[in-house]
Amino acid sequence: MAARMLSCAFRRVHPELARAVDHRRSPARFYALLRGSDGGGAGAVKVAPKSVAPAAPMEEPITYDEVRAAVKSWCDGIIKIGKVFQEGGDYKAKAMEVIESNYAFSHDTAPGNQLLFKPTKAAEHPFRSQFDEFVSYFVGDGKYCEDAGFAIAPWSKIRYDMYGVYITGPTATVSGNYWFTNANDASETKVEYTFQFVRVANPAGKLKIVLHHSSIPYSP
Repeated sequence: MAARMLSCAFRRVHPELARAVDHRRSPARFYALLRGSDGGGAGAVKVAPKSVAPAAPMEEPITYDEVRAAVKSWCDGIIKIGKVFQEGGDYKAKAMEVIESNYAFSHDTAPGNQLLFKPTKAAEHPFRSQFDEFVSYFVGDGKYCEDAGFAIAPWSKIRYDMYGVYITGPTATVSGNYWFTNANDASETKVEYTFQFVRVANPAGKLKIVLHHSSIPYSP
């Protein structure tokens, strides 16, 4: 009964095609009707073009300007930590805020993936991946004795360049130099860096760091 009802409904909507299915017309006519190639006459089946859903924020290709803005965000964050330190505020809380904002700790990754951080001034623990290890490096909270607190030097200015950018879909890698101006004596320290950014889901579309390598230039 259900098949009969479906057949009747189909015949009412597409009588020409139904007759072709019944072999009352040639197979060629049937396929012409199916393709709607009969010039739009009665019974022609029109197939609507498939709509393409817009890419999700995480899937949008990263742009050069976004990479530049992400590098600047990191530099601005380091300066903010130092400023809170100078003003006697809760600089550790500010550091945690800056780290969370710039590094992809909450980003969903495949099992086994982890953030990769090679700080400038770290010898005993040259590679970091845990949140508290990042905090220790930037503010020297005692986790590792070698950490004096890079961000509480403090720095009054950070300028940077971008030697090159490699963008592939929702990830981007950039290398260059940044120069840190000491807030106490105005001396400048040059450091070489590499960042790799990914888009994250929260906040939607924001670039965050999954790899950060930083080192002092080689001196023979």
